[in-house]
Amino acid sequence: MIDYEIEIKGLDEQIRKLNRFEVTAFRHFKEAAKQSVALLERNWKMIAPVDTGRYRSSIHGRVKSVVGTDVVAVCGTNVTSDKGFPYPAALEQSMRYHYRRGPRQGQFTYNRVARVLKRAQGTIKARFNKAVKNIVKDLEI
Repeated sequence: MIDYEIEIKGLDEQIRKLNRFEVTAFRHFKEAAKQSVALLERNWKMIAPVDTGRYRSSIHGRVKSVVGTDVVAVCGTNVTSDKGFPYPAALEQSMRYHYRRGPRQGQFTYNRVARVLKRAQGTIKARFNKAVKNIVKDLEI
């Protein structure tokens, strides 16, 4: 009969770190989400047409936790026109509206927010990729 032993160095430490995976992942994902929503909020405000400033000042982003490693980031506005229709949606989806003054005077507001989102995709992806690398690094022994 052959008898053998296996010794794994650092196993207890690795198990301890893996047991903290959700906390570690949540922390890094939440930070990536905060940075991403701040980028979107800042860029959206830069292209928002200003008459009274109500629309621009209503744009806000926030990050909230749900369960475990799930992180939800929301950037939006609740502004409606005096007649009750969603003002931002009208600006984004209609060729009827344009900037009244400023450096974009005369340009249509159509599809501006969608372009901001599209331009930010690469930066947001990079932030979450960095978060994944940081999680792996934190879990190494």
